Amino acid sequence: MKKLFSLLLAALLIVTCGAALADPIKVGIVTPDADHGFTGESVAHARAEIEAQLAALGAENLEYKFGVGAEPGIQIAAIEDILTWNPDVFVLWPNEGEALRATAESIIASGAKLIVYDRLIEGLQGFDAEIMGDNVSIGEAMGNYMIEYFKERLEAGEVLQYLLFIGDSSTVSVQRTEGMLSSINASPYAAQFVQVQQSFQTDWSNAKSQEQLEGWLNTSAAEAIADLDLIVTHDDEIVDGLMNALSVFQGEQNIKLITSVGGRRETLATFDDPARSLGVDLVTYFFSPSYIREAIRLAIADAKGEQYQGQDIAGQQFLIPSIEIDKDSVEAYRGSQEYIDRYSLGE
Repeated sequence: MKKLFSLLLAALLIVTCGAALADPIKVGIVTPDADHGFTGESVAHARAEIEAQLAALGAENLEYKFGVGAEPGIQIAAIEDILTWNPDVFVLWPNEGEALRATAESIIASGAKLIVYDRLIEGLQGFDAEIMGDNVSIGEAMGNYMIEYFKERLEAGEVLQYLLFIGDSSTVSVQRTEGMLSSINASPYAAQFVQVQQSFQTDWSNAKSQEQLEGWLNTSAAEAIADLDLIVTHDDEIVDGLMNALSVFQGEQNIKLITSVGGRRETLATFDDPARSLGVDLVTYFFSPSYIREAIRLAIADAKGEQYQGQDIAGQQFLIPSIEIDKDSVEAYRGSQEYIDRYSLGE
């Protein structure tokens, strides 16, 4: 009788474990809210990727809940709602890292695995992984490009004057700026790069960047405007606003180079025509809305207990490499798989 009971218990355990293993993976996703621009494209890619994963794995193996929030409070409410559903893994793209810290900690405390995408929550402990574009390397490459572009003038001892238009106060902008400055400061020409105005915070808006540059052009001395050599930005949409401002400016300007991040086809098209580009060169660094697809793939691998790209996941930071795009490489970029993937959702 005792042996029969043991066999029945073992069979019950096998059935129970089998049922548990057959339970669907439950994925929670919370992103910023947007219907246009980089963030809008990113949200569209996120939705497309999770639907593709659902089609591949089947509804019996994958479930998800998706929340968006234009500000931290809305994101927090979306996270709290999804947590009542007991997700296995959470992909969080925080609007503001510090504002989402306590809520991110509540995700970890719930037992769900946490993947933080794009913007860091500095000092957060217990997450499963962070994944983002390699912002520091982008900034470093940008600084090196600037040095090489102006090499003759720098070697001649000339001073280069520039404006800086950052995205926001997040770790993304901090890392890009610090990377650029580290390259410049490591060169013999550090003292020859002079920022002539406090950084403009654009909030990633082409309209705001246009207004900011128009304000600077309208209030600065003609000599200061004529002496401006370079504009540094953190995003192609910022560049769109700057080019709008420059296109209607009636005074003398001698800007030679604008640096950016994105690889956005609309921005690149502006620089195809010398008349539209006003004689200004552009260098931009590929940073795609499709990157968020990798965060979702990482989350599902994590929930399944698998590796991601051949590496263990626990506590790692995964950096997505970039591509440098200028007038010499733009056509190769337009024919690349990266470009195809970025615009795979169509219009």
